[in-house]
Amino acid sequence: VLAPERGREGYDALIHDLVARGHVPPRIAHFWLVTRGERFRGGSSFLHRNLEQGFYSLMFLAQAMAEENLPRPLHMTVVTSGAAQVRGEPLPYAEKAMVMGPARVIPRELPGVTVSLLDIALPDQPRRGRADLQALAVQVLEELLSDPSANVAALRGGRRFVQGVKAQALVGDFDLPYGAHVLITGGFGGIGLTIAEELIRRFGARITLIARQNLPERPVWAGYLAGHDPADPLARRILALQRLEALGGQVMVAPADVCNLEDMRAATAMGVARFGTVRAVIHAAGVVDDGPLMLKTPAEVEEVFAPKLHGSLVLDRLFPDGALDWMVLFSSTSTVTGPAGQIDYVAANEFLNAYAKSRTGGKT
Repeated sequence: VLAPERGREGYDALIHDLVARGHVPPRIAHFWLVTRGERFRGGSSFLHRNLEQGFYSLMFLAQAMAEENLPRPLHMTVVTSGAAQVRGEPLPYAEKAMVMGPARVIPRELPGVTVSLLDIALPDQPRRGRADLQALAVQVLEELLSDPSANVAALRGGRRFVQGVKAQALVGDFDLPYGAHVLITGGFGGIGLTIAEELIRRFGARITLIARQNLPERPVWAGYLAGHDPADPLARRILALQRLEALGGQVMVAPADVCNLEDMRAATAMGVARFGTVRAVIHAAGVVDDGPLMLKTPAEVEEVFAPKLHGSLVLDRLFPDGALDWMVLFSSTSTVTGPAGQIDYVAANEFLNAYAKSRTGGKT
């Protein structure tokens, strides 16, 4: 029995015991993210259950495999439900898609290990008896016993869909009423400032920049700039705000932690009081903390997860569907390339991708 809530120690013990008994597996099947209903232990939530038994279970398993120097080649098949979208269907559990982080990055850091993903749709549960899983079981077994590959696939009925990448022309452009109020998280990052400048130039947008720390009062700006290098973090923020205002922009800095609902509620209220209803949100907050898989700790992972995962969930609560004209989430090409050292960053951006898909067809 492995208790996932206890963290890595259970995975270390499992792999060590298998090696000691001479039962080294050439293949591993991971089924914890196949769920019917939403069950979780007391004091937790289904979201955290899926993180614990999804992303973290695969990260800890990979760390244990590397620590024990498990013989390779070795193939892992990760089976999920409700983690992928085929042809606009509902995507109920965006956090399950975060297993794409381990799936992309583990093979980069553990040569000889391959990982495939398979999303399945469980048949409806009848009022009496059990659902007939025989046909699905045969399909899953075929997947588990097939030649190892890095496919991301989905089973729907009798059909198998495989994820691919192809060139896609950008269609259309966004529009915004002149002088509309736009809220930008990660407001002083390169993306946030670039977008703010563009929105001011094109639409005369009035901007609320969300930042962890507020700027000092305006009367001290000149003195601060005179006494500090332009590369100083606070000096850069002051200069950036002055540059936006020089374009004619109306900009307010609202201090808030994007992961704190009350902080964000207060910051949004400040912006609304000054600029009126928020018409659009640019969610550009993000943290990158490259590091080897073997050295990653849950605390370091959570720092990366915080803005993109928890921050998005806060925005979801603040701005339910229809509350905004549009929302923009900034993901990353790392979800395609899977760079070594970014198991958590890839996972966080895969959440953004899945969350956006889950909102397909909404009013916003």
